[in-house]
Amino acid sequence: MSALRSVRAAFSYFSILPVGVAGPPDGAMMAWLPLVGAVVGALSGGAAYLVSLAAPHALAVATAFGASIVLTGAIHLDGFLDGCDAFFASATPERRREILDDPGHGTFALAGFAVAGAVWISALWSIPPQRYVLTLATAAAAARLAAVAYARVVPYGDGEGPSVPMLVLSAALVGACATLAGLVRGAAALACGVAAAVACMTWIRPRLGGRLTGDAYGFTIVVAEVAMLAAFGA
Repeated sequence: MSALRSVRAAFSYFSILPVGVAGPPDGAMMAWLPLVGAVVGALSGGAAYLVSLAAPHALAVATAFGASIVLTGAIHLDGFLDGCDAFFASATPERRREILDDPGHGTFALAGFAVAGAVWISALWSIPPQRYVLTLATAAAAARLAAVAYARVVPYGDGEGPSVPMLVLSAALVGACATLAGLVRGAAALACGVAAAVACMTWIRPRLGGRLTGDAYGFTIVVAEVAMLAAFGA
């Protein structure tokens, strides 16, 4: 698959942007996930900033929160909700994988969304709207980079993880966004996001018997993105 086709496939699978239909993700597609995050984050932040020019701050926050979920087709949030039900359950790895395959959501998912949503919205409330574009782009891209980089250690499904050159390119993109968002604050936010992603993956892996699934990556991306936004808003 050419690089251009991989980019298009990544936007097709990980967002609702009108770029056509793609198959299940593989290592080449996942390498572009940070770019998808940067674009989705910038679009969400841009929409929220425009709303802030003509409406109360609360509506700008609601736009940033809602657009960040809608533009991804809620794919990562769905993984987070499934992950809450599976990872917090007192069950065997086999039973946890069965829970991940269940399309319904239970009590742990509702509780997890209540907690993550409250922190997510509070963090967006603390960030000035004029910083939304760069801040949301940085947080979304870095959260995805931290997650997919882990695929070099534990490959996604039965396929190979993203290549090292593509990860380096994605890291350069995230570094540029973080620098533009504010060097010191951006570095602190990146550190929080990476720490959150590593903690999630390390915690999840034994709960699934040593393998990671798409829901595990979705769970990690949501936690890391919220952690970075909280750091930006602190």
